[in-house]
Amino acid sequence: MIETEETLLRRLSGLTILLWSLVLGAAGIVPLLLYIAFGPSDGNPIGLGLLAAFAVPVGAIGACTGLVKMLIERCIGDRG
Repeated sequence: MIETEETLLRRLSGLTILLWSLVLGAAGIVPLLLYIAFGPSDGNPIGLGLLAAFAVPVGAIGACTGLVKMLIERCIGDRG
C-alpha cells in the first residue's frame, strides 16, 4: 500500500492532485445541493448527506496534500 501511494505521489503533480480533490469534493456535495434546491420540501436525503459528509473531508485532505506538493515542487524546482 505504501509503495502504491508513493508511486502515485511521484507520478501526479500537485496541481493534478488539487484539482481532482476539488472535483471529488464537489461531486459529493452537488447532489445534496440539487436535492435541496429542486427536491421536495419535506424530503430527508440521508444518503446524500452521508455522501457529502464523507466526500468533503476526503476532498479537503486531498486538496491540502496537493497544495503541499505544489509548494514542495516549487521550492525544489527553484534549486535545480
